[in-house]
Amino acid sequence: MRVKNFLEDMVREELNRLLAERDDVCKCKNCYKDMVTHTLNRLPTKYAISDLGTVVTKFHLTKDQLRAQVTVEILDAIETVKKTPYHEKKKK
Repeated sequence: MRVKNFLEDMVREELNRLLAERDDVCKCKNCYKDMVTHTLNRLPTKYAISDLGTVVTKFHLTKDQLRAQVTVEILDAIETVKKTPYHEKKKK
């Protein structure tokens, strides 16, 4: 099994859900990646490498406090990237 930060899946799922409700935010590839990394850099990591570790980690991801923390950090990331987006320069 490979090393995996299970919070990344949670962050991407919740970010996708929240962005679907927003028309005022750029959703290009660069801005999306910036929102994901901004969020993950502010959360505790949840790594696992074994089947048992995966089960335990997934259990911890269901806790309401962690889910709320993820949502707060995602909302902050959305606002931060909205204010200072980084878009790939288009080739002429």
